[in-house]
Amino acid sequence: MKTIKNFAILMFGCLFAAASFTACSDNDDLNEHVSNVTVNDNYPLTDVQVMESGYISAELDAGAVTRAANGELRPEDVTVKQVSEAEAMAFDKNKDGKGGTGRYFNTYRWVTLRYKCKVADGTKKDLSELVVWPISFFGRKDQNPSQLIIGCHSTITSDKERPTNFSEQGELEEINMLALFSTGFSQSALVVIPDYEGYGSTAGSAHPYCNRELTAEQVVTGVKAGKNWFEKNVKTMKEGWSSVAIGYSQGGAVAAGVLRYCQEHHEDGLRIKGAVCGDGPYDPLATLKRYISMDKLYMPVAPALLLKGMVDTDEQMKRLGCVYQDFVTKEFYATNIFDMIQSKQKSTDDIQAALLKYSYQHGDEGGFTMMAQTKEGFKPYTPKNAVDASGRKLSYYLANGKGYNYCTVDQCFKPGVIAYFRDGKVTGDVPESKLRALEQALAKNALTYGDYQPGAGYTFFHSTGDEVVPFCNLESVRNTWGATTILASPYQSNTTYHVATGKTFFTIYCGKMVGRLFNNQWQPGEINVGNGLL
Repeated sequence: MKTIKNFAILMFGCLFAAASFTACSDNDDLNEHVSNVTVNDNYPLTDVQVMESGYISAELDAGAVTRAANGELRPEDVTVKQVSEAEAMAFDKNKDGKGGTGRYFNTYRWVTLRYKCKVADGTKKDLSELVVWPISFFGRKDQNPSQLIIGCHSTITSDKERPTNFSEQGELEEINMLALFSTGFSQSALVVIPDYEGYGSTAGSAHPYCNRELTAEQVVTGVKAGKNWFEKNVKTMKEGWSSVAIGYSQGGAVAAGVLRYCQEHHEDGLRIKGAVCGDGPYDPLATLKRYISMDKLYMPVAPALLLKGMVDTDEQMKRLGCVYQDFVTKEFYATNIFDMIQSKQKSTDDIQAALLKYSYQHGDEGGFTMMAQTKEGFKPYTPKNAVDASGRKLSYYLANGKGYNYCTVDQCFKPGVIAYFRDGKVTGDVPESKLRALEQALAKNALTYGDYQPGAGYTFFHSTGDEVVPFCNLESVRNTWGATTILASPYQSNTTYHVATGKTFFTIYCGKMVGRLFNNQWQPGEINVGNGLL
């Protein structure tokens, strides 16, 4: 449920890093409308439009290539940067992929597109997406793509983090990794990463968080639009091409939802072989119940996003006139967390920091309060706890990665919500009809909802200690569908940090899992993993 930031990504012995990319304005050949492109029978696209385009290069020296072959590639071995079209073409002219200095250059082209699709209110709107493909890879040039990567991004709350803002992202980001996925799995992969509704071209709309069917349909439509645009304007896919959906956190749930959508609706246009999913919220209802049972919300924005997604987009909840205040405490609502989510200005880290600041300003007066870690244990983050028992200033570990910051469930949810989802009791402070509507909205967005029978290709990696997206999500899938229908890899780890687990997923395991699918080596079962072993 959180953006994977500030790390280098190693997959299949290849590293993906990112610097600042600026849209190139000299690619007029791509700035056009493509008319009469049909994506599927439900949503014919009549206006696929290129919004921006550019080139990037990935550079590494011969020593780095040798280290990569030995599994020792380092982040500093690779430089990824914006280049002009002329520079990209100059790199492309080197038959061995070298730039004349013993350094290797892999070059890529990217575009951002808009396409029309159904959105949460039932109308059609322009959605946006990023499309990336290599133009040279270690001297091998101009190949027809043999693989299609369906990139599904994790939770974002800032519109700046969206895939189509690729040209402006200056830190090491998950989107940059997905965009350069072809270096890890193929010399000729086409990569398509749609923005979810509520970001990019629809930034003014509510984001239908964890709306499984709708988001899957939008991603499938977008990926087909991107592929069709590519084949019409660049080159055709290689005969026998196939695709795999990939994602972590919310992206993991979306990737699994994409596979279900394709299998359930007999959507063969993507030739999807499977989905590789890391620590995803596959069962929103089980997730909420787990939060309540452990009485610790390490990332309060997560349940707020769940609630907001259901209230904003579920038809039954809208008919009942449900609002956020029906379910959350007045203290939690007063933090303006729902406004922060809707504004799309703050990242999840920014929102966490804002909640901590609010706790310090209002916690002693009965306002929303966070618990923060100190050497003396967890304490309410308020001025009254600014010093220890000896009168010395108390040091709080506030930054993610240094320690946990959490709030108890009663800081967020009303007693009636806690009682209902913990014990099944209706206490009266929340109408039973609204509680049942929320329960049903969460339940029907589970990956396993209904009588769908899963086909092959479901590949799950999940940390047993993840406390932002608890392990109960994988257990729900395994218990409902059975261990013989999925490939499950419970990850045994000493850390429970969701972001750290995401780094491990991408750097060590994801490539091997994707390789199994593309190489027709997928088999259901369960493999416990840890310490880099798979």
